[in-house]
Amino acid sequence: MDVFLSASVPSPTRSRQYFDSADPLLIREAVKALVEVVIPRGRLVFGGHPAITPLIAFFIQQFGLDASRLTVYQSDSFRAQFPAALRDFYDVRIVTDFGSRESSLDAMRKAMLSSTKFHAGVFIGGMEGVVGEAHLFREMHPNALFLPVASAGGAAARLYERESSLPKELISELTYRTLFRRLLRRPF
Repeated sequence: MDVFLSASVPSPTRSRQYFDSADPLLIREAVKALVEVVIPRGRLVFGGHPAITPLIAFFIQQFGLDASRLTVYQSDSFRAQFPAALRDFYDVRIVTDFGSRESSLDAMRKAMLSSTKFHAGVFIGGMEGVVGEAHLFREMHPNALFLPVASAGGAAARLYERESSLPKELISELTYRTLFRRLLRRPF
């Protein structure tokens, strides 16, 4: 089972609209739970966000999980900002695009989302990048589970609001391990 993760902690200086609704502690707990649920039986693919990559590396080490079940994508445009924790991952894929910063991010997202057939996409916290990845994910994987974790706020809460057929527990459940175990069992 391959699961795509798009997550970040909103910045108050970049995206106040997402920052005001986000709870960094809940974002952290949701990412932690997703790692605990997915890694023992599947693969987690994500873009190497500077706040999320170190968290995932810490959780993998803390729980003694198999780091080879993670695939991290990075845009070469951000090489100077790569988090030190990136060294803790075995499967790091650097996508090079010699255009603008935006075209480089777009190339990375397309490479990441076309890398496999995903069972689910999980969206936690975030800002504009999470929204963009969600739209691209839906376009490229229309039959996969779409799980914006609204209870943690940020862009994921806005994504949840736009859909009427999503599970209600995405907005109310704070026991994230239970939530992911239940939702990721559902067929797609």
